[in-house]
Amino acid sequence: MPKPRPVAPDHRTANRLLAAASAVWIVGVCIVWFLTWPPTTQIYDATYYAGQRDCRQRYAGAPERVERCIGLFTLQYLRSRNGHAIDGALVALLPPLLGWTVLHIRRRL
Repeated sequence: MPKPRPVAPDHRTANRLLAAASAVWIVGVCIVWFLTWPPTTQIYDATYYAGQRDCRQRYAGAPERVERCIGLFTLQYLRSRNGHAIDGALVALLPPLLGWTVLHIRRRL
């Protein structure tokens, strides 16, 4: 005779709480991210343009060296901006995704 399976607990309450907490978390992180984005990009822009000026002054007689130096500052600029954007997305989405994953695994067990 097979053992009776235990009755699965009602996960609706946990789902609702996690959904509400996830929404609050994501909105909060987005607000902070949008408030920090303009000052941060101003710093990135200032560093980029200062680096370009420095390249033009330092390698005034060699245009190919100027291009390589500016290319390096462009790479650093893009890495900084994109890194800031990706960090914001990860901070906003990772905790809710982990919560949903834990609930899904608990349901399966």
